Amino acid sequence: MNAPSMPRMLPASWVDRIFDRMQGYYGSLWVDRWRSGDIDDNGRDRGLLNAKATWAIELGGFVGETERIAQAIESCRHRSLPPTLPEFLELCRQAHGTPRAALPAPKVDPEVAKQRAKEIAGIADGMAKRPGYDFRAWAQRIVANPKAYPGISLKFAKEALGAKEEA
Repeated sequence: MNAPSMPRMLPASWVDRIFDRMQGYYGSLWVDRWRSGDIDDNGRDRGLLNAKATWAIELGGFVGETERIAQAIESCRHRSLPPTLPEFLELCRQAHGTPRAALPAPKVDPEVAKQRAKEIAGIADGMAKRPGYDFRAWAQRIVANPKAYPGISLKFAKEALGAKEEA
């Protein structure tokens, strides 16, 4: 039996920098949001420590994507109120990462490509003949739960269902 893997965590120094920047933007409005008044033996507020630990865990998915975190912080300069953790996570998701070099297009023999296209068409024909098979079920599941599928998945699902994108 394998031991459960530890979740990736954002380094504490990064979280400290986020909290410092936010305090610079929002002053006591930021710090008071997390402060509990329960002080540990080292004179630190337990609420603030808990908030930082939670942010480190929740932002762990952005390890290696510092540009997204930086853009999320930058976008807070124009907000009148500090973000909650879910709001900050959404700002990170919306941020554009650093473009990575794409792999070169694979070189496929035209005859092999033609054969594969024929195989796929045969599979699709077979599926289309199944009574009651709904090719759009995947899209309906996504549209029914948009918070679980933000971004491009939701956009493609709406497209597949023929829904117009809101401006």
